[in-house]
Amino acid sequence: MKSVSLVIALYNQVDYTRRCIDSIVRCTQIPYELILVDNGSMDGTTELLKTVHATVIINEKNLGCAKAWNQGIRASHGEVVGILNNDIVVTPGWVEHLIAFMERGSYGIVCPSAREGPLSYDLDAYAGTFTRACRAAVRRDLYAPCMLIDRSVFDRIGLFDEGFSYGGCEDTDFRWRTEAAGFAMAMTGSVLIHHFSMVTQKAVKKSETDQYWNQNMAHFQKKWGRTIRGNWFERRWTDLREKWIKRSELRRFGHTLVEKIAS
Repeated sequence: MKSVSLVIALYNQVDYTRRCIDSIVRCTQIPYELILVDNGSMDGTTELLKTVHATVIINEKNLGCAKAWNQGIRASHGEVVGILNNDIVVTPGWVEHLIAFMERGSYGIVCPSAREGPLSYDLDAYAGTFTRACRAAVRRDLYAPCMLIDRSVFDRIGLFDEGFSYGGCEDTDFRWRTEAAGFAMAMTGSVLIHHFSMVTQKAVKKSETDQYWNQNMAHFQKKWGRTIRGNWFERRWTDLREKWIKRSELRRFGHTLVEKIAS
């Protein structure tokens, strides 16, 4: 099985970070390298990082996701690099099953299924039920909060575009570049994680700026000559395709690969 490095960019939200790291330690049975990149946290995150067995990179200010991820990737040694949000909680066997899925399908990027929202249920028990029902489910899509990326992808297309500030659009840009280079990507129903969703982005908007999305979109449009969603026909086609995929997954497996919990 390929060796793996896990990279997490942090900006405050220490309680979410602690829960994320605890789940990785508890649920990862194979050797792994953990790399934590702190973007100028001021809430006790740096104190937490002193207690964690990991490679820690400290930035004096918030450099954004792309720059922090790239710092972590450059410091990593694994054949596979996981890019994780700090507001996810993983489940037993998650890395092993994702890497096995990657190797079976010769994918450049693989992602788990996810439940989004408050964590008010028994995640491990639900994950067991979900993965038994959805083990054969595959969606040709990217789930950016948790991506395992084969190092050959970085070798061919480079790292994340640091022209995107804070967080937003850099994942879609990376996806399009990956697909243009001929790599396949997919989500699997054989792994389920929990994602609280939008925790760091909300913190950035409160403490620094709420204009970063517009800046990122302008950079994306200049680079690709279009918006992420595209024109009316492209948006309509995407919406119809997503509805069809979700209905198909529900019909075949009793679940969709991204489930949203009402708050």
